[in-house]
Amino acid sequence: MTSSKSVAVLLDGGFVQKRLHALRGKKMLSARQILDFAAACLRQDEELFRIYYYDCPPFSGVLTHPMTGIAEDYSVTMVYRQRTALLDELSHADHVAFRSGVLSTNGWRLKYRSQKELIKTPRACLATDFEPDFAQKRVDMKIGLDVAWLAAKGIVDRIILVTADTDFVPAMKFARREGVQVVLVPMGTGLLNKALKAHADEVRAVDF
Repeated sequence: MTSSKSVAVLLDGGFVQKRLHALRGKKMLSARQILDFAAACLRQDEELFRIYYYDCPPFSGVLTHPMTGIAEDYSVTMVYRQRTALLDELSHADHVAFRSGVLSTNGWRLKYRSQKELIKTPRACLATDFEPDFAQKRVDMKIGLDVAWLAAKGIVDRIILVTADTDFVPAMKFARREGVQVVLVPMGTGLLNKALKAHADEVRAVDF
């Protein structure tokens, strides 16, 4: 009889939420939906060690719109409350470790959709053409460190990495050299980068 494999599931939170929104059509997911997805990543011969969830707390500062001059306090928005509640629930869930990054802002940017519209049909810019330019920091670093730690210490037999980011290739290579299998779950992102495929033991499709 084949023994079960001890498995850690690492969820790149921003990527997971974006893909589940595209697949399920729900913009704001619940903690239960995210945990159910993580469970769906496992196979019958796999035993969960822990789920690692990586994300940034929502922006809580004040930004002034470049066209309207109106200042908005993001700490009182519905999105802030929902995301804060989501991360709080995940961080207190059984067998879940929440790894927090930092969300910084670089001011404002022209929306991609607006850029396309302006190129096709030139017009004056509107206030609705702009959006805050947020950037995640430290999330990728923490994922890479956890992959290396889990592998170097021999804590699990297999790591399920839910992402499509090539920045994790060095960590994947290290884990495999340490004898840990790496399973990649790209969540149906189409053409997967060859480097990611080359350094994964398995590319797994998850029906969720």
